[in-house]
Amino acid sequence: MEQNKPNVVLILADDLGYGDVSSFNPDSKIKTSNIDALAGAGMRFMDSHATSALCTPSRYGLLTGRYNWRSRLKSFVCPGDSEPLIEKSRRTMAQMLKDQGYQTAAVGKWHLGLGWHLKDEYDFDRFGLNADEFAVPETRMGRDGNFDPTIGLIDMEGLDIDYSKPIAHGPLQMGFDYFYGTPASLDQPPFVYIENDRVVEEPTEITGVPGLDRIGASQQKAWQIGVKAPHFIHEEVPANMQNKVLELIEQFAEGDRPFFLYYPVHLVHGPILPLPEFEGKSGIGDYGDWVLQLDAYVGQITDKLKEKGLFGNTIFIFTSDNGASGVADFSSLIKQGHNPSHHFRGHKSDIWEGGHREPTIVSYPPMIKGGTSSNHMVSLSDLYRTLAELTGAEIGDNEAEDSVSNLTIWKGNEQSIRNDIVHSSGNGGFSIRKGHWKLNLVTDGGGMDLIGPDISFMPSELFDLSRDVKELQNVIDQHPDIIESLMNDLKDYVKNGRSTPGGPQQNERNNPTGKWRQLEWMDGYGDYIEEFKK
Repeated sequence: MEQNKPNVVLILADDLGYGDVSSFNPDSKIKTSNIDALAGAGMRFMDSHATSALCTPSRYGLLTGRYNWRSRLKSFVCPGDSEPLIEKSRRTMAQMLKDQGYQTAAVGKWHLGLGWHLKDEYDFDRFGLNADEFAVPETRMGRDGNFDPTIGLIDMEGLDIDYSKPIAHGPLQMGFDYFYGTPASLDQPPFVYIENDRVVEEPTEITGVPGLDRIGASQQKAWQIGVKAPHFIHEEVPANMQNKVLELIEQFAEGDRPFFLYYPVHLVHGPILPLPEFEGKSGIGDYGDWVLQLDAYVGQITDKLKEKGLFGNTIFIFTSDNGASGVADFSSLIKQGHNPSHHFRGHKSDIWEGGHREPTIVSYPPMIKGGTSSNHMVSLSDLYRTLAELTGAEIGDNEAEDSVSNLTIWKGNEQSIRNDIVHSSGNGGFSIRKGHWKLNLVTDGGGMDLIGPDISFMPSELFDLSRDVKELQNVIDQHPDIIESLMNDLKDYVKNGRSTPGGPQQNERNNPTGKWRQLEWMDGYGDYIEEFKK
């Protein structure tokens, strides 16, 4: 391969905690030797954050360079059979790189909705189901532009899809030349493989359990009830994805164009199903073994890049979409001396640091000095403008509105890039951090189970992270001036539709009502929200 622009490999782990990687957590009981080796070849980002503490929204923020709460999804995640969340008019990182001459491919967990061809009604008969046993809401999440979980969720997803028809809008229309993966998480139906715009094998059966516990560890090896293709075997999915990635690298190595390989891995999201060769390897249970399977996959990709002579000209990015899930069984792991969140408070879905601070590593030998680390605050949304600047791409006024280039940090310059950063929790509550001050505008962490009329979205916690990174000492009553300043900044970012310089942009409507309760803290909320109610 002879080309000037660097290749890009982006691994997005699923539900991997900051404390699960031994190069980020010296007390980790899981020795992630391959991920650590990647850190030794590149830079660790110690203060790196997903835009959300949940997977669908954080993926939106990563691929669009835009805060996820600007989309139609204001809380929770997309159903597995959802229509696309990313707006048809919105450019993605893949499209930006494709315009720069890149071959682009995505392999793994998509979870951003797909343009399914829908039937006129739910096909209960096809799967031998009694329609009278299922509640079908008149308006449901993931249909007709509605992404509000409070309007209704169906008991079983994937029953109204014509799997024989091509997907009209998906990864191929969002900038990827090739896609191989699943619609959503490993525990989320429909359980089918998709290659490009076609389901590889149509579902014919029902599998899984109703009311899956996604908060705790009571059903670590279970998945949500739904439709499944005959040869879809949950335990085999991660290995199949890995084999496809290695195959693609082989193919790319034969070409003369740079490539962008986006690999949203299914590991280490539930169900926790390590392959036999990893069982017992960690010594702390299935979750530790699951993490080591992920670590082995990182090593295989590194080895393949080196074997093909590509590693030296490849930007290799490793990170996670949000913090570790309660499915990992925190209490059992902590008893064994391992905390997936390291010393940070909270986990997946929480507004606290454990919900969105990610173990991010970037290796690029021509630019990044190996074995280095950065303590500068960065967001995964920043990857968009960083790669754009590095490859010489021009960014329009209506794209990457919340992305800041980190290229000077990659080059080793010791200067802060971001003035502030906005996070969102599982129920869509906000926090804003500026320097060492972090203001949370949601109660009890804002988890995805905290959705309802009694939940408050007013300022509730102020932390000085320079003294209290564990977020245990709430000083909200002591600094009214700081609170007012942070709220004014956040209000500007909401109303301007962006947090970077440029022309004002429009946030998306929360259908079907137009309400946006997570903004109830904002002066003038009533007037602002009126335009969304029309």
